Amino acid sequence: MKYLSFIILSSLIFFSCGEKKDTSKPIEFKNQKEKLSYILGAINAKTLSNSGEASFSQLDKELLIKGFNENLNGNSTEECLQTLQKLFGATYQDFNKKYVKEGSLCMGRMTGYAFYFDIKKLGGLNDVDLEFVKRGYEDGLYKRDTVTFKEKEMQEEMQNFIVKLNEINGEKMLAKAKILKGAEIFENGIIMETLRIGKGTQPSATDDVKVHYILTSALGDTVQNSYTMKNEAGIIEAVSLQLSGGVIPGWSYVLPKMKKGGLYRVYIPWNLAYGEQQGRESLCFVIELIDHAKTGSFVKPDMNPNGQ
Repeated sequence: MKYLSFIILSSLIFFSCGEKKDTSKPIEFKNQKEKLSYILGAINAKTLSNSGEASFSQLDKELLIKGFNENLNGNSTEECLQTLQKLFGATYQDFNKKYVKEGSLCMGRMTGYAFYFDIKKLGGLNDVDLEFVKRGYEDGLYKRDTVTFKEKEMQEEMQNFIVKLNEINGEKMLAKAKILKGAEIFENGIIMETLRIGKGTQPSATDDVKVHYILTSALGDTVQNSYTMKNEAGIIEAVSLQLSGGVIPGWSYVLPKMKKGGLYRVYIPWNLAYGEQQGRESLCFVIELIDHAKTGSFVKPDMNPNGQ
């Protein structure tokens, strides 16, 4: 399983209507906060503009901007779902020009809501100036942002921002876990809480294991749940993994400390999870150790699941 990091920017869709000439000059920023905010707004708009959907070229940019600005506050946009169904049809395949104006406004509102909600949940609102987010969003729609920034620089700024928030949220999660009653704290920073004591044997560092697990982010969002995942045959069953080379370092370390039949909650620092490639996200797993056996018993060479 490869964990997909928590995504900050909503990937809805895009449009255009009433193109404006690009006569802008590079915008000046007084501080890093203004610069970052502008970039986040511009990237949010570019995510929409790069969708490649022909029907979105018929939408009204000015109303998209208006909707985005109005809803950059976390107000619910649930009623907009019906409007977008009118615009694109029940299956989002039938574009109806009759609803272009209200649909454009609603799409902007939903984009603003998604942006604000994600930033707030990540704990980054204090790092963002919403007025510069709005400016960046508008410039991104009209592609004026390219006057000020290169694509690579924008992506690096956004990535650094996300990594910083991931580190902070991971540290908070681990700090709370350390004070849990009965929690085992290991030297490498892993914390293990026993939810149900196992009565069986412990796997070796090279064993195959069968487990069920629930993966959550540092913010508590459920990312994967093997108790609900069906295989190709439509059956839910325990996941077979190889501890030597088939899982993340945190699992290789902590699974041999568990007993068959036990249920554990494990908090894993980012450097023992998916590391830099997943934005330094610390993770939490609930793991039920169903069974274990020598290498090759559950995982054949060609299965190589590449890591919990």
